[in-house]
Amino acid sequence: MIRKANSGDCAQIADIYNHYVLNSTVTFEIDPVTHEELAERIKKSHCFLLFEEKGSVLGYAYASNYHSRAAYRYTAEGSIYLRNGVEGRGLGATLYKALFDAAKDFGIREMIAVIALPNKSSEVLHQKLGYRKVGVIESCGYKFGQPIDTSIWQLSLVRAIK
Repeated sequence: MIRKANSGDCAQIADIYNHYVLNSTVTFEIDPVTHEELAERIKKSHCFLLFEEKGSVLGYAYASNYHSRAAYRYTAEGSIYLRNGVEGRGLGATLYKALFDAAKDFGIREMIAVIALPNKSSEVLHQKLGYRKVGVIESCGYKFGQPIDTSIWQLSLVRAIK
């Protein structure tokens, strides 16, 4: 089931996210995120959805401000994280499609995704969903003693909801 996240979900969301914080370069955060920080992020996001199965959160997706300037108000950055080990079941695509619908209802016209490289599975997912790669920013992150590039992807919600 896909539903809106609430502060009661923060422990499970933190468990999912902090795995990536501590073990990967897909997020540029270095320190684990607290439940309180996640509760604030849920409140500040345009929409924050999760996929729940038998009371367990298997993944989540959210859309947040792309930038704070007023002209960006119809553009959001989307992010998605799945519980380690549940990849390959189609949950990412399912969550993202629900996020697109929720973002459109919020007035969002353009979605931006920032993918730390290398991350072939994320790039394949975004391309499958209709995103197009619009650029690469080289060495913009530094984690685990290495520079990290990011690719920037864009999806127009007014032209291409699948």
